[in-house]
Amino acid sequence: MIDLDGSESGIYHIVFKVEKDFIAKVGAAGQYLFVKGYYAYTGTAQRALKARLDRHIKKDKKIRWHIDYLSSHPLSSFEAAYYYEGEAAYKECRRNRKIIINANFYLPKFGSGDCRMCPSHLAGFNKLSDFKKLLDEGVSEYKPVSGTNK
Repeated sequence: MIDLDGSESGIYHIVFKVEKDFIAKVGAAGQYLFVKGYYAYTGTAQRALKARLDRHIKKDKKIRWHIDYLSSHPLSSFEAAYYYEGEAAYKECRRNRKIIINANFYLPKFGSGDCRMCPSHLAGFNKLSDFKKLLDEGVSEYKPVSGTNK
Protein backbone atom coordinates (compact mmCIF):
# COMPACT_ATOMS: atom_id res chain seq x y z
CA MET A 1 0.00 0.00 0.00
CA ILE A 2 1.29 3.46 -0.87
CA ASP A 3 2.61 5.49 2.05
CA LEU A 4 0.96 8.92 2.08
CA ASP A 5 4.02 10.87 3.20
CA GLY A 6 5.05 11.68 -0.39
CA SER A 7 8.27 9.66 -0.34
CA GLU A 8 6.86 6.63 -2.16
CA SER A 9 8.34 5.63 -5.49
CA GLY A 10 7.78 2.98 -8.11
CA ILE A 11 6.80 1.87 -11.57
CA TYR A 12 3.17 2.20 -12.61
CA HIS A 13 0.70 1.31 -15.34
CA ILE A 14 -2.33 3.54 -15.69
CA VAL A 15 -5.22 2.51 -17.93
CA PHE A 16 -7.68 4.74 -19.76
CA LYS A 17 -10.73 3.64 -21.69
CA VAL A 18 -11.62 5.22 -25.03
CA GLU A 19 -15.29 4.72 -25.89
CA LYS A 20 -15.20 6.21 -29.39
CA ASP A 21 -12.38 6.79 -31.91
CA PHE A 22 -10.87 10.28 -31.94
CA ILE A 23 -7.83 12.15 -33.25
CA ALA A 24 -5.84 14.37 -30.91
CA LYS A 25 -2.81 16.58 -31.39
CA VAL A 26 -0.17 15.49 -28.89
CA GLY A 27 2.19 18.43 -28.54
CA ALA A 28 5.15 18.45 -30.92
CA ALA A 29 4.67 14.71 -31.58
CA GLY A 30 1.76 15.48 -33.90
CA GLN A 31 -1.63 13.89 -34.32
CA TYR A 32 -2.55 10.44 -33.06
CA LEU A 33 -5.59 8.34 -33.75
CA PHE A 34 -7.01 6.84 -30.57
CA VAL A 35 -9.28 3.95 -31.46
CA LYS A 36 -11.88 2.50 -29.14
CA GLY A 37 -10.20 0.33 -26.52
CA TYR A 38 -8.03 0.38 -23.40
CA TYR A 39 -4.72 2.24 -23.24
CA ALA A 40 -2.07 1.28 -20.70
CA TYR A 41 0.64 3.87 -20.08
CA THR A 42 3.79 2.78 -18.24
CA GLY A 43 5.73 5.32 -16.21
CA THR A 44 7.87 5.84 -13.16
CA ALA A 45 7.72 8.14 -10.18
CA GLN A 46 10.84 8.23 -8.06
CA ARG A 47 8.98 10.20 -5.43
CA ALA A 48 5.32 11.05 -4.82
CA LEU A 49 3.89 8.06 -6.69
CA LYS A 50 0.38 8.71 -5.34
CA ALA A 51 0.50 12.34 -6.46
CA ARG A 52 1.67 11.29 -9.94
CA LEU A 53 -1.18 8.80 -10.31
CA ASP A 54 -3.73 11.30 -9.02
CA ARG A 55 -2.44 13.89 -11.49
CA HIS A 56 -2.77 11.48 -14.40
CA ILE A 57 -6.32 10.61 -13.32
CA LYS A 58 -7.41 14.24 -12.97
CA LYS A 59 -9.16 15.65 -16.06
CA ASP A 60 -8.60 19.35 -15.45
CA LYS A 61 -4.85 20.04 -15.45
CA LYS A 62 -2.07 21.81 -17.26
CA ILE A 63 -0.88 19.62 -20.13
CA ARG A 64 2.69 18.53 -19.36
CA TRP A 65 3.26 14.99 -20.66
CA HIS A 66 2.01 13.03 -23.68
CA ILE A 67 -0.33 11.03 -21.45
CA ASP A 68 -2.08 14.26 -20.42
CA TYR A 69 -3.49 14.62 -23.94
CA LEU A 70 -5.23 11.27 -23.56
CA SER A 71 -6.16 11.44 -19.89
CA SER A 72 -7.77 14.89 -20.17
CA HIS A 73 -9.67 14.19 -23.40
CA PRO A 74 -13.48 14.08 -23.05
CA LEU A 75 -13.70 10.71 -24.86
CA SER A 76 -11.21 9.10 -22.45
CA SER A 77 -11.89 7.93 -18.91
CA PHE A 78 -9.74 6.54 -16.13
CA GLU A 79 -10.18 2.78 -15.83
CA ALA A 80 -7.50 1.45 -13.44
CA ALA A 81 -3.97 1.94 -12.13
CA TYR A 82 -1.39 -0.55 -10.90
CA TYR A 83 2.01 -0.05 -9.34
CA TYR A 84 5.15 -1.80 -8.16
CA GLU A 85 6.04 0.15 -5.05
CA GLY A 86 9.72 0.91 -4.47
CA GLU A 87 10.80 -0.42 -7.85
CA ALA A 88 13.80 1.39 -9.35
CA ALA A 89 13.42 3.57 -12.44
CA TYR A 90 15.71 1.37 -14.54
CA LYS A 91 13.05 -1.37 -14.45
CA GLU A 92 10.42 0.82 -16.12
CA CYS A 93 11.35 -0.15 -19.67
CA ARG A 94 11.61 -3.85 -18.81
CA ARG A 95 8.06 -3.78 -17.49
CA ASN A 96 6.90 -1.64 -20.42
CA ARG A 97 8.37 -3.89 -23.11
CA LYS A 98 6.47 -6.87 -21.70
CA ILE A 99 3.26 -4.88 -22.07
CA ILE A 100 4.09 -3.49 -25.54
CA ILE A 101 5.02 -6.82 -27.13
CA ASN A 102 1.78 -8.39 -25.90
CA ALA A 103 -0.49 -5.46 -26.78
CA ASN A 104 -3.03 -5.52 -29.58
CA PHE A 105 -1.44 -2.27 -30.81
CA TYR A 106 0.64 0.68 -29.61
CA LEU A 107 1.09 4.34 -30.52
CA PRO A 108 4.66 4.82 -31.81
CA LYS A 109 6.90 7.11 -29.74
CA PHE A 110 4.05 8.03 -27.39
CA GLY A 111 5.37 8.89 -23.95
CA SER A 112 8.81 7.58 -24.79
CA GLY A 113 10.65 10.68 -25.98
CA ASP A 114 13.45 10.11 -23.49
CA CYS A 115 13.55 6.34 -24.00
CA ARG A 116 15.89 4.63 -26.45
CA MET A 117 14.75 1.07 -25.76
CA CYS A 118 10.98 1.20 -26.23
CA PRO A 119 8.93 1.96 -29.35
CA SER A 120 6.23 3.49 -27.12
CA HIS A 121 5.08 3.72 -23.53
CA LEU A 122 1.40 3.54 -24.49
CA ALA A 123 -0.03 0.12 -25.32
CA GLY A 124 -3.52 -0.53 -26.65
CA PHE A 125 -5.79 -3.43 -25.84
CA ASN A 126 -9.18 -4.49 -27.14
CA LYS A 127 -10.13 -5.85 -23.71
CA LEU A 128 -8.97 -4.81 -20.24
CA SER A 129 -8.52 -8.48 -19.32
CA ASP A 130 -5.84 -8.81 -22.04
CA PHE A 131 -3.79 -6.17 -20.22
CA LYS A 132 -4.46 -7.41 -16.69
CA LYS A 133 -3.14 -10.90 -17.42
CA LEU A 134 0.29 -9.32 -18.10
CA LEU A 135 0.67 -7.89 -14.60
CA ASP A 136 3.33 -9.57 -12.50
CA GLU A 137 3.24 -10.85 -8.97
CA GLY A 138 3.78 -8.07 -6.47
CA VAL A 139 1.66 -5.50 -8.29
CA SER A 140 -0.84 -3.45 -6.29
CA GLU A 141 -4.00 -1.83 -7.59
CA TYR A 142 -4.28 1.89 -6.88
CA LYS A 143 -7.60 3.11 -5.56
CA PRO A 144 -7.87 6.86 -6.09
CA VAL A 145 -9.61 9.11 -3.59
CA SER A 146 -13.15 9.93 -4.68
CA GLY A 147 -13.34 13.08 -6.76
CA THR A 148 -9.84 12.77 -8.26
CA ASN A 149 -11.18 12.38 -11.82
CA LYS A 150 -12.40 15.99 -12.20
